Amino acid sequence: MWGIAVKNKKVRLKRKALLITAISLTAAFVLSTTVYAWFTNQRRLETMTKISSPSSLYIGAGAKEDSANIDMGGIDVTDATGKKDFVFCVYSDETVGNYKLQLAHTTNIDFTYTIFRATESDTALITNDMILYVDESGVSHYYAKDGTALPGGYLNLGGDGKTANGTLHDKSYDGYDLVQKNAEPLYWQNRDPITHDQSMRSFVDYYILEVSWNSSEVSNNKETDMVYLTAGMV
Repeated sequence: MWGIAVKNKKVRLKRKALLITAISLTAAFVLSTTVYAWFTNQRRLETMTKISSPSSLYIGAGAKEDSANIDMGGIDVTDATGKKDFVFCVYSDETVGNYKLQLAHTTNIDFTYTIFRATESDTALITNDMILYVDESGVSHYYAKDGTALPGGYLNLGGDGKTANGTLHDKSYDGYDLVQKNAEPLYWQNRDPITHDQSMRSFVDYYILEVSWNSSEVSNNKETDMVYLTAGMV
């Protein structure tokens, strides 16, 4: 399935040992009425901030389920809301202190990616703006965005405010230079470490990844972007 996202660019992000090391999820957005997605347990990304690996830190779906259960299908840019939300979580069953999130994506499609902290809501208090996640047992879970977007910024945003500059090129492609500008990934990282009491033996933090767009600037033309999300101890 990796070939779906990179065939038309004839390039592929090289997988390397990273400074940020954690269990991660990987998704590919294909701009059409069907969105292909897949998730793995061993994807790693480069970062310019040194991050050390805990014994076990995982990214999962809603209800603390395996990330393979995240359904990222159905992005249709004719949707009047101009956005689509996906629930994910970061969790550990061991003592973990502080961690950071990192998002990386290519820029073929003029999507905006925003991460919010989220809270699982009582089903008796369901509102229209909550995100539904149905677990493997068929039980519905509802999540709401908790305040404003998670503060952070791009490490290699170019002067146009849309595509990557060349500062992290070697982190993705080594010395390979024949890379179309939209295949050069942008790297985003949250600003402040997310903290946990290190006396805690387990935790689960829920998040919502919001994918938004301007309907006048994008269309269902089957373009493809690669999107990677990782979490790691700091």
